[in-house]
Amino acid sequence: MKYLLILFFALFTLLSLIGCAQESAAMPQADVDIAIRVEPEPLTVGKSTLIITLTDSSDSHVDGAKLQIQGNMDHAGMTPVNRETSESSNGEYHVPFEWTMGGGWIVTVTAELPNGGEANDTFEFFVEAVSSESVINRPSSTSNTADVNITYEPDRNPAVLGEATIIVTLTDTDGLPITDATVYVVGDMTHAGMMPISGKGTHSENGQYIVPLEWTMAGDWIVTVTVTLSDGSQHEQQFDQVVAMP
Repeated sequence: MKYLLILFFALFTLLSLIGCAQESAAMPQADVDIAIRVEPEPLTVGKSTLIITLTDSSDSHVDGAKLQIQGNMDHAGMTPVNRETSESSNGEYHVPFEWTMGGGWIVTVTAELPNGGEANDTFEFFVEAVSSESVINRPSSTSNTADVNITYEPDRNPAVLGEATIIVTLTDTDGLPITDATVYVVGDMTHAGMMPISGKGTHSENGQYIVPLEWTMAGDWIVTVTVTLSDGSQHEQQFDQVVAMP
């Protein structure tokens, strides 16, 4: 019995070692250098391009890799920005990216190489400046909402970080539904440095417009609903929204 237990333990240890060896062989760490620069500079809230360069130990460019990029704020409560690409030229990979908030960022680049190896590195960036699209930089509205009743209803209240749906209901002064308007929703954090979110409404029924949004950070938001009627007149109303972590 003792002999069987020893044999079983030895066999289990051998299989574990083989499994670990196979796992290590499947994705070895490669001697590849990852460099990154950002255009345009200086870094501002909004869209940019990450230019990632791969070179091997002989200083040769590495093409044909599959890159996975993840950007995280250096504090909790922010939705990561994920990108991937496998297109390159002379070892340069151009990746469209979006800084969604001012502050400190940590960008992790993982490269699956053509030979089956893997390389990864992390980079720190600081983004400042308020987006030109932010509510902070938009002039206050002079629109008249006297002829339109605007009702705002989130799918959850408080809203939860991630994808969501907003229902905007429009009625005229007689309480009749308005079914032929254009509805546009913009969400801004109540502090500076955050990229706004936006969505366009699609009429469902009885003056209800369904607007897809994605809450990108937990906290206090200002939601601006802009309505354009068929006669060209615009009406705007703002609503407070709290977004919580899931």
